[in-house]
Amino acid sequence: MTVSEYIFDFLQKKGCTTVYMVSGSSAMWLTDALQRSHALKAVCCHHEQAAAMAADCYGRTRGVPGVCLATIGPGATNAITGVAGAFVDSSPMFVLTGQANSRLIRYEMDTGIRQHGTQSLNLGPIVSPLVKYFACVLEPADIRRVMERAWHEAMEGRKGPVWIDVPVDVQNKQVPDEMEGYQATERPAAHVDLRTIAQGLAQAEKPLVLAGGGVRGAGAVELLGRLCHALQIPVAASRGGIDVIASGSPYFVGRPGSYGDRASHFAIQQCDYLLILGSRLSISTTGYYPQRFGQNAYKVMVDLDQKELDKPDVPVDQKISMDIKAFLEDLLNCCAGLEPDHHEWLTHCQEMRRQYPNVLPGYAQERPLNSYYASKRLSQCAPSNCDIVVDTGSVCNIVSQSWELKEGQRYLISGGLSAMGFWAGAIGAAREGRQVIALSGDGSVQMNVQEFATLRYNRLPIKLFVFQNSGYMLIRHNQHNYMNDRFLGVGPDSGLETPDFCKVAAAYGLESCELTAGDDLEGAFKEILTKDEPFVCQLRVQEFGEIAPRIASRVMPDGSLKAAEFDDLYPFL
Repeated sequence: MTVSEYIFDFLQKKGCTTVYMVSGSSAMWLTDALQRSHALKAVCCHHEQAAAMAADCYGRTRGVPGVCLATIGPGATNAITGVAGAFVDSSPMFVLTGQANSRLIRYEMDTGIRQHGTQSLNLGPIVSPLVKYFACVLEPADIRRVMERAWHEAMEGRKGPVWIDVPVDVQNKQVPDEMEGYQATERPAAHVDLRTIAQGLAQAEKPLVLAGGGVRGAGAVELLGRLCHALQIPVAASRGGIDVIASGSPYFVGRPGSYGDRASHFAIQQCDYLLILGSRLSISTTGYYPQRFGQNAYKVMVDLDQKELDKPDVPVDQKISMDIKAFLEDLLNCCAGLEPDHHEWLTHCQEMRRQYPNVLPGYAQERPLNSYYASKRLSQCAPSNCDIVVDTGSVCNIVSQSWELKEGQRYLISGGLSAMGFWAGAIGAAREGRQVIALSGDGSVQMNVQEFATLRYNRLPIKLFVFQNSGYMLIRHNQHNYMNDRFLGVGPDSGLETPDFCKVAAAYGLESCELTAGDDLEGAFKEILTKDEPFVCQLRVQEFGEIAPRIASRVMPDGSLKAAEFDDLYPFL
């Protein structure tokens, strides 16, 4: 068995089924081994960034790492954006790259010379900060240890990407019969008495859970639901944790953040006990005065990553470094016999949701088409067995504020990195028996528009909804609000033009349509979602539509920005 064969044999035995790739000469033996593998399917993308984003979404939806295969130099650097996104969003991924001859790359590593081969780059210093583990395989005998450690790093603790770089002359060498394996050092289990936390939550008048992406990453969504039911506690979901609770749940209060909703912001500032689960409390979640976030509450933060707990931004009363699933299991055991009465608080939270909706009734009559209204209508038509992949920019804010998430749906975004072109991750989310809906702005689609060919060739039944607002609406708002309408690079009047995506779809052989205000959105959405082939729907929406509610800022005389308080969202009440 060759090194390349060993790599793919290892991955398929671990449960991986698909490799997202762009072929290249320096990955020739890796590519050939994949071609000869009967257990793995290759999906050939047209850009390594898209392949990495597809692997990211595969890892989030399958429970095993996604796999991205790229070639030397520019192939590797093209993948970095997708890998960085997986790193900050805790998505398990294997990146495999071909490399120059081992003699050449060894010389580069030893001397620090800029380059000693054609296309080659010493990737270690470049990508190591963005992965949990990097290895350049210089000897065939190392491959077992490297793969076993890489798998452990990708899947244990806070999940993330790993990167294996294989010189072209090593790829086709035979592996020895006996190879040294990897013995992981076991992380000691945390022993924390959670009885006081259970009692604190039960006895609090206004307890609240802030749930982040770490809940889903730990496989603890069902346990979170049990905790809410046991203690009658409402939940606010951060942007990364949107799909940990359905919008129709009686415990769902909202989604806080810079572009959040009033109900969740009011609840966070009114609560007296805040349990923070798997949320890193980013500025986009807490607002611009983190020291006053949940200022009336006793705050308990649970996270597997000690570095997140060590951040000083939000004053937290109790920090627990623990796996979220283990924490919730232990906490539920401590809840036995407790009889909390939070009915009044739950009712109050639900009343705030009803009183302060994000999608206002008047949006339905607006001309041109209102993006919030279109997003909500699409969400109402989407089936429960559906993966929703949302690109960044104004679309991410609008959809995240308006999408009515159903039980069973997954909601995937480029969270920490917020990378344009993330719609291509839908390629990795596509799987039999589930609908895949991708939503993107006209600017973000362009970042990976070449993947229309991937959709067509593989007949991936992805439904891509493009919000056509003639440019970069979020940046247009920024330049309007803070630069006195000095526009640059946001639309046709300032150096940027986006195409008619129905024509682009036709060029790639994809079926498409355009919808705008006055059209039968519900009927069209339902028809589109029944199609077995990929489909592009261009939504002709407002070019300068309002994005609200939001935390608004104003420019001070010294040029600095002063933001409003967390619970004082624009438009101001």
